Amino acid sequence: MELLKKSVQSVLEKERIGSPVFLRGVFHIAGQGTNLLPSAAEMAALANSWMPSAPASVYAQGDADGTQVTVMIHYVGGQMAVLSVNRVDVETAIDIMLVGNKGVIYHETPMGRHYLNAVPPNLGGTGELVDAIGQALESGQPITVEG
Repeated sequence: MELLKKSVQSVLEKERIGSPVFLRGVFHIAGQGTNLLPSAAEMAALANSWMPSAPASVYAQGDADGTQVTVMIHYVGGQMAVLSVNRVDVETAIDIMLVGNKGVIYHETPMGRHYLNAVPPNLGGTGELVDAIGQALESGQPITVEG
């Protein structure tokens, strides 16, 4: 996952896609019994690291102990991230589309039928917006992010 973060960051620093305006991220987690909230928070941290402004509000739907959590983050500068974390019976995978005002970055791991030696993603580390995502899941309402 660090390689993906560094790769996208280098593209952003070179302004090859311009300024990020939208991120669609889908993270499939293989296995049962895993709470999806930490993974949703990790995806939020990934989105926050690429967006040029701070989060303004968070809206989440799903069940952290169920099969899916979807998080929408609206940023102060008008950018948006839609993130989905899903429990699956197959292998762990990530699919990202980061849209900038001058281009787009796509990344999928494993890479479908062309999957050879790709390593399944492991988010690891700490997430961001855990409390806001948890509150949004409980209330079913958008949560304003402070700070």
